[in-house]
Amino acid sequence: MPDVFDRIEWNVRQGFGGMPVCVHVGDVNECEFKRHPIYPKFRSEVISAGVRSAASSRLWESLIAMGRLCDLDGDDTWRLVILDCIVPCFRSLSSRISRDFRVELEEIRSAMVATALEVWVDTASGVPPRHVRDRMAKAAFEVAFRYGNSTSSEYSMDDVETFIQPEMSAQGSVLRASSIIDTGSIRDPDVAEQIRGERLGALLQRVGYSDAVQGFHEDLRTGRRSGSVSQVVRASNLSRSRISSQNLYYYASDLYPSFVGLQEAADVMGISISGAHRLIRAGQFPFPVARAGRSYKVSVKALMHFKDIPDVIVHVDDIENGALHASGG
Repeated sequence: MPDVFDRIEWNVRQGFGGMPVCVHVGDVNECEFKRHPIYPKFRSEVISAGVRSAASSRLWESLIAMGRLCDLDGDDTWRLVILDCIVPCFRSLSSRISRDFRVELEEIRSAMVATALEVWVDTASGVPPRHVRDRMAKAAFEVAFRYGNSTSSEYSMDDVETFIQPEMSAQGSVLRASSIIDTGSIRDPDVAEQIRGERLGALLQRVGYSDAVQGFHEDLRTGRRSGSVSQVVRASNLSRSRISSQNLYYYASDLYPSFVGLQEAADVMGISISGAHRLIRAGQFPFPVARAGRSYKVSVKALMHFKDIPDVIVHVDDIENGALHASGG
């Protein structure tokens, strides 16, 4: 019968299938790197990097950052990948403790995974990504030994260090779907929705972004663009009868690239690029960043959340009406 380790591996492999895996920005189509491995090869590389030196591994740093970014969106995909790449070093120890101390193997392994996840939550902020894996692994080893020590005093907690290589020294936030103006006092949800869209459309017109938005809308209308559009309709049960099509809803963040460079993000945040680098090294940057080679990429959704810019659900008609009004049409 498969245990928790096997179930994690099975779920992750099912999720990725035979498609290439991108740990830099999460989407091979948007990544600057053109060669990406399929998941089994990617996993092998990550495990090998962790054994060599997790603290200095850029691959692990990128992996931890992607896990944190997914947590912001309420997605556990990359968190499971992190677990799947850590648990291979748990297998032999958990089997030994189960055999020597006659403790249920499934209990030990479940406790190790649960403990690793607790550390993941505790290190969501204030801990540099390069240190997270080691802390998760060490805590998991400690809880495994506690299970053994509960039935025997043969080993002490100090023995944990002998099983750890020398190198092995999310918070669930949801982007608010509120208006850029206070619509809390508006009782009619249709009116509030329309105001949100028209105000955003007017703003986009004023900053000279209307042409790009029009191209995006044409892609929606012709079916060349897909993704969150249909998901928004299903999730929100939006049903205004006077709009042109239910399929033309989208998130405001769909208008922007998924990631921007660290310099652009620092400009928006009002800090210097050197200050941003210092915060990242200290693990004190206010939200996760993705590592792409020698540079960093910042999630636009995370940046919007930091700046308290709601990722509103809007409709093509409302955006265009607002833009038309702002242009004097």
